[in-house]
Amino acid sequence: MRSIAKVFLVVPLLGVLASSTAFAADHTVLMNGDYFGNMFFDPPTITVNVGDRVRWSNVTTVIHTATRGSDCLPDGGFNTGSINPGAFSAYVTFSAISTATYYCRFHCEMGMTGEIVVQQAPVKTQSTTWGRIKALYTPAK
Repeated sequence: MRSIAKVFLVVPLLGVLASSTAFAADHTVLMNGDYFGNMFFDPPTITVNVGDRVRWSNVTTVIHTATRGSDCLPDGGFNTGSINPGAFSAYVTFSAISTATYYCRFHCEMGMTGEIVVQQAPVKTQSTTWGRIKALYTPAK
C-alpha cells in the first residue's frame, strides 16, 4: 500500500515538472535592412513566454549585433556579439517576466532597435471528474 501512495505522490509531481517546460518555444528575430540604408529588427517587438528562447538571424550583407540596453548603451544583459551575414546568434533564454530593449551596436543611430516582452506562460489545466478519481481506486477485474 505504501508503494501505491508513493506513486500517487510522485506521478503528479512529474507532471508538474514536465508541464513547466512543455510550453517553452523557440523564436527567431531577423536582422534586416534595405538598399536605402534602413536597418531594422523584424519583428521590432516580439512577445514571448517565460522560458522561451530567442535567437537572431542576420539576413543582410553587413554585420549586426543584438545588445540589450537603451539609448545605444548596453545595460549588462544579453549580447549576441557580432553576427556575420547569413549567420545565427546563440539562443537567449528569457526566464523572468520583463521587457527587454535592445539595439544593434553598429546601427543603433540608424534606428535599429527592438523589444522583447516576456509574459507569464499560460497554465495548462485538465478537468478531473469524480469518475476518473474513482477509477484509480477500483480493483482491476
